[in-house]
Amino acid sequence: MGSGHQCDSFPVIALADCNNFYVSCERVFRPSLEGRPVIVLSNNDGCAVARSNEAKQIGIPMGAPIYQIKKLCERNGVVVLSSNYELYGDMSRRVVAVLSRFAPELEVYSIDESFLNLTGVKDPLALSISIRDMVKQWTGIPISIGLGLTKTLSKLGNRLAKKKKKGCLEVNPHDQFALEGVAIEDVWGVGRRLSSRLRRVGLRNAWEFAQAPSPSIRSIGGVTLERTQRELMGISCLEMEEVSPPRKNTCCSRSFGKPISELEELEEAVANYAVRATRKIRSQGSRTAGLQVFIMTNRFREDEAQYSNARTIALDEPTDDPIRIVQNAKRLLRSIYRSGFAYKKAGVILLDLAPAGSQQGLLFEEHESPRRQEFVDAVEEVAGTYGAGRVFWGGQGISKPWQMRREMRTPRYTTHWDDVPVVG
Repeated sequence: MGSGHQCDSFPVIALADCNNFYVSCERVFRPSLEGRPVIVLSNNDGCAVARSNEAKQIGIPMGAPIYQIKKLCERNGVVVLSSNYELYGDMSRRVVAVLSRFAPELEVYSIDESFLNLTGVKDPLALSISIRDMVKQWTGIPISIGLGLTKTLSKLGNRLAKKKKKGCLEVNPHDQFALEGVAIEDVWGVGRRLSSRLRRVGLRNAWEFAQAPSPSIRSIGGVTLERTQRELMGISCLEMEEVSPPRKNTCCSRSFGKPISELEELEEAVANYAVRATRKIRSQGSRTAGLQVFIMTNRFREDEAQYSNARTIALDEPTDDPIRIVQNAKRLLRSIYRSGFAYKKAGVILLDLAPAGSQQGLLFEEHESPRRQEFVDAVEEVAGTYGAGRVFWGGQGISKPWQMRREMRTPRYTTHWDDVPVVG
């Protein structure tokens, strides 16, 4: 370029991914688990949703139901734990706090993954090693970092870093050897359905996919799949999202710890799910214009009568009032409940979310008076500060025998005073 001009820096995107995150969180507070096979189970202690490397090596597949692998676990001394979501959520926030010290742009992609924009950094690979060391030192969580010109390349680099046990790895779009080492179904944004179609036309790995003619890729998976191809070629098509876009809908549902037949217990469960869903939308400053309630029996129990149903209503005025949402949720539940069935799961979905204050209120009717709003805000502030168990709405019940099973859950070391580790 001419005098007085300077070339722009090449973009560098880093993906920091916590290794075996749930297991790593448990090991921070129980060092005796290091080197041992460990798995963490899903809701109601159903399936393996996290596995240590040692558990993977003895052949425990992801998502395996515990009843299918119970004998395998017993033979190999596998430590089986229930999910401790409070702990994992807090440890995730701590990791993000460390990562945010190193990059002006950071996107929290999931509970264990974050993208960092390292454009302009003189030596991004060296910085990534420093980031990895600091996260490990400050939080105890091991991470791997992949670097590339785009998000998709950084994802690919992260996968290879874990596979090769390098910790940090940078991949460029011309690295044929690296891209050939990633199967087509492992490319971010491809998945099983599209990978089978790509394999049928001879595209077996990331390199072959990146080199294929764009029109043929578009004919297989449309513009979205073509964007993925362009990302592998080093052309950025996915922008950093520092603030996640507000959700349009939100759902809260759980499988019960035991089958439920009585309406009263179902009402308690639905009330709890409605309150949790309401807290989600309040945290993002939204209100809901409608809600849906659904219930279902256990479809895997062929020896039992089956029933499932759902019902939806539109609210005359958008709201974030948990009292009103719980009342409507219970009304919907009563309209679909049928006696004589053993229900396994229920849920509440809040629909058509929009920013609070953007809706037009009713002219002749007011559901939420300022006094009631102050009362609701006070209750929610206490719950947010001291925990949801310290204050709750009467409809949520007290004993909650229907709650999901977490019989092997470890203490919530960082979020509950009663579980704080004692040293000495």
